Order: sequence, then structure tokens, then C-alpha cells
Amino acid sequence: MERAWYWRVALIAGVTLFSLYELVPSWYYFSLPPDQRNGAEYEKSVPRWAPDPNRHLNLGLDLQGGILLSMGVDVDRAVKAKVARRADEIGDFLKEKGLTVTAAGTSPDGARVEIRGPDTAKIADTVLDHYGSEMNAPGGAPAGAVWFGFKPKTIQDFKSKAVEQAEKTIRNRVDKWGVTEPDIKRKANSQIQIQLPGFKDPEKAKELLGRTAQLEFKIADDASTALDGVRGKLPPCPGDEGLMKLPLPDTGCWTVERVELPGGGAREETMIAATRRDQLEAAIDKYAKPLIAPDQEIGIGESSVGTGPVRDRYYRTYLLHAKTELTGDYIADARAATDTSSTGMNRPVVVFTMSPEGARLMEKLTSANLGRRMATVLDGKVETAPYIQGKIAANGQITLGQQRGFQEMFQEASDIALVLKAGALPAPVTISEERTVGATLGPELVKKGTTAALLGFLLVVLFMIAYYRASGLIADVALLLNGLLVLAIMAIVGSTLTLPGIAGFVLTLGMAVDANVLINERIREELRAGKTVKQSVDQGYDKVFWTIVDSHVTTLSAGVVLMNYGSGPVRGFAVTLIIGLAASMFTSIVVTRAIMDFFTRRDTARLSV
Repeated sequence: MERAWYWRVALIAGVTLFSLYELVPSWYYFSLPPDQRNGAEYEKSVPRWAPDPNRHLNLGLDLQGGILLSMGVDVDRAVKAKVARRADEIGDFLKEKGLTVTAAGTSPDGARVEIRGPDTAKIADTVLDHYGSEMNAPGGAPAGAVWFGFKPKTIQDFKSKAVEQAEKTIRNRVDKWGVTEPDIKRKANSQIQIQLPGFKDPEKAKELLGRTAQLEFKIADDASTALDGVRGKLPPCPGDEGLMKLPLPDTGCWTVERVELPGGGAREETMIAATRRDQLEAAIDKYAKPLIAPDQEIGIGESSVGTGPVRDRYYRTYLLHAKTELTGDYIADARAATDTSSTGMNRPVVVFTMSPEGARLMEKLTSANLGRRMATVLDGKVETAPYIQGKIAANGQITLGQQRGFQEMFQEASDIALVLKAGALPAPVTISEERTVGATLGPELVKKGTTAALLGFLLVVLFMIAYYRASGLIADVALLLNGLLVLAIMAIVGSTLTLPGIAGFVLTLGMAVDANVLINERIREELRAGKTVKQSVDQGYDKVFWTIVDSHVTTLSAGVVLMNYGSGPVRGFAVTLIIGLAASMFTSIVVTRAIMDFFTRRDTARLSV
């Protein structure tokens, strides 16, 4: 035998053993009852020498059930956020042009940009010259101001892109979350439908997928005395030896905190506090908002009193500049970690890394605001507001304000890191439908489908033996290895077995048999031409090699298109088909050739074909 034959046999043996090894977790996974497959029982059952227990075959929603969610995207909120960002952009643009702008913000209804300045006519002309393709000046603004609104087509594009971005963000979160073979698609009326096979915790799904994860950095306006006016309207907060004493009045109350000023010195800043967030929001709307300027806003954060691991918490205000200096769009990576600094008390935090452009903007922002507090606002909540002591560039962290158990806080930090890394939703989403669904096929239909697949496989095996005799038996051996290899690769890549996926699996088995039919028919032709068995085998494989390659490549091209542009079941079918085609090429050419070469190694050999 040639040395190359021994190498082929070693390769086949290695692939076979490797496939069996990779399918060990799947064997133990499906050996357990369905209610124990995703718990500690499964992980304990897998031997230590086996691969990672998470690398097993999965069943799709149609075979094992799961969670179905329908989410509606608040596209109007997305448009208003776009208007607010455009207001800041136009204000900076006009200042660069040398025009005087006294205020840049949104109109009272939030639907238009409002720019105030002494020369409104010049402002209107300058803005429309630059932004005229997207915006117009509808009129109706109060004296000393000019309004700019987005054109209807532009607004429609914003809404469409908001839904598209929300779908992409949810898909990224699901992918990073590790749910395999999800079905995520857009529906009418700004709705997104999500199917999560095998997932049984709807509350966790809603928390991670519905979280807006809007991260904003704002500068605190500690020099302003605007909130001092609430002192005569709200009662002072109760205290004991300088510490807040809970519960606080239902109406909210005021207290002071000592803040440092960038130019040196310090002052007592007024803040409003309440035991519950809704109580604080009511006090802000009634007493605080009428006191602040258009370029200011009030942020809400949490604080705590007491000592020990469990502390009483309350909600408090921060007076901030309304302008968002930087957003989480510039975050390149995020992860949960433990703050080991002298003041961190080993508390879980979210550590993030900015993109190169984000690092440049962060350095510029912190350099211009040394000595001031910078609030980190996540989903409308001030998580932390530290003083800027020096330039900050690429790295930063979010300190969670609420005092709870370590594991609970670390899990929240992990969830925040996941959604930040996957991207923020462009607008809030609402859950319009929530269902925990069972397997759509049902146990009886699954059983019938399995029986049909096995019966079809058996008929193919018997036909190959009956028609090609010994050569057909060799093809059947390769067919068994093909199925084993396909399942092993699916387990390695974490693919999900759905009904369309099973169809793709059966189709690849048919492709593998088809290749062996071509080889055997060619060998028959060479034998009829009077060539020896060894010559016939060599010519049979050599002359049909490119025919087999062409047939597989054309099918593979269709599979790649389906995988890239399809979703849900279509993509599952394509993935299985592509894996099966690669395995078919190996088994039909390498495996059967090695077996054939062994039995025809002598010149006197006979071949039953």
C-alpha cells in the first residue's frame, strides 16, 4: 500500500473518533428528560473528559418550544430624540459660523428645533442652506426664535431606520446572550417578533431585550442656584446627626450637599429627595421644573443611608446641563468587573472601552471640564457623578448606585455590559405579546418524522446494497460517517436542529449517495472497457471528481445565499445544508476511495459493483 493510503486511513479514523467525542454532550443531553436538560442535572451528567457541556445539539422552537415576544418600537420617541440631537448640532454649527445663539433646544412639543438669537432671519437662511435637504422652517415660533422641522419623508426614514436599528440591536443581544437559532423579524406597525427556542424565563428575556441601554454623559451644573427656590415650597428632609432619616415625606423634601466648584471653593447645593421614584418625579414636575432654564435638566439617581451590606435607599436629584456631551454609541466593549480601588469596596462595576473616536471626544470633554462633576446617565438614571480629576480617554466605568448582595449586583453589571456591548435601542420598546409556547409539531409528529427519516435512510441503504452490492455497502459505510460528521459539526458550532434543518440534513445524505452513484457508474463503464479493477477504480474516481465538485459547489452557492439573506427556519436549513455538503465531499471522495483502494490493492482483486 502507498504511504498516502495510510495517511488517509489515519485521517478518517481521527475524524471518526473526533466526531464521536464531540457528540458526547449531545448524547447525555438527549438522554435526560426535557425538564432536566438545561439545569444542573445535565452539567453533572456529562463526564469531565468530555467537551464543554454547552457544545451540544439544540432543538428549535418547533421541536422543543420556547418563548415568543412581540415588541413595539416607540418611533415617535426616536424622532424626538433625533430632534434634540439635531438642536445641539445646529447650535454648535451656528456658533462656528460666528452667529449669536442665546438658546438651542426643542420646541415645547419636542417636534421641532427651536433656535433663539438676535438675528433670526440670518439664522434661518444659514441653517436652511446647510440642512435644507432634510429640514424646513414651518413658522409659528415665538418672537426672537425660529423653528426648524424635519420634512415628512425624512421623518418617515427616521422611523423606518429606528425599527431597523432596534431589530439589529435585539439580534445582537440575543447572539451575545447565547440563545441559538432565534427567529427575529419585523412586522407591521413598528412591531418586532422574537422567538427564543428552549428559553423558559420570560422575565429575564424582557429585561435584557427591552432595556433601552441609552448611556449619556452630562456635565453637572453645580454653580447654579436654580433649585434653591424649592426650599420654601417643600419641607426639609428629616435627619439625625447629619444623616438622612427614612422614610421621607410623601411630597418629597429638600436637603443640601456640599459640592466643589471648578474655580476653587465650594457651596451648599439644594437637592430634592423622596423615598420612591414616582414621588420624586411628582415633586420635580410641580416645584423644580418651573425654576430651571431651558438649557438645564434634572437627573434622578439613587443614594443610601446606613451601614452594612443592606442599606435603605432613596431617590435624589442632580442639576445637569441639558446637552448630552457623549453617548454610549462610542463604546467598543464592556464587561462586568470588581472595583478594587481604595474607595471601591470590591463592588461590582461595568468597565467599558471607548472606540478611537469616542476616546478622542471623551478626552476633549474631560479636558474642558476639569474639576466639574460628570454624570453617567443610563436609561434616565444617574448611576454615578464623580468629579473629573484629569483627562479620561479610552477607558471608564459605571458604578452601580444601589446597595444589594454581591451576586445580584454582579449579575446586573453583566446584563448592563451585555446590552451596552450589543448596542442601545434607538427608542423604548413595549411588550405587546408574550407567550411561552410548546413544541409546534408535538411529540407525536416528532416521533412520526423521526420514523419517516429512519425508514427513508434504511431504504437508501438497502437499495445501494441491492444495486451495487459490495460497492453499495462501501457507500453506506461512508453515508453513516457522513451523518455522524454533520451532527458533530452542528454540535461544535452550536447549530439548532429544526424541522427545516432536518430537511437539510436528509438532503445532504441524498447528495452523498448521489456522488457515490456517479463513482460506481463510472467504475462500471471502465470495467466494460476491459480495464483491470485497480485501473477502473482509479479512473472512476479521477474522471468524476470535478463533476462531484461542480454539483456540490452549485448547491453550496445557493446555501450561502440562503444563510446570508434568510432568517429563522430558512437560515437553519441553509446552515445544515452547507455543513452537510462539506461532509459529503469528504466521505464520498476520501472515505470510499480509501476503502476501495484497500480491497483492490492486488492486481487479481475482484470488485462487486
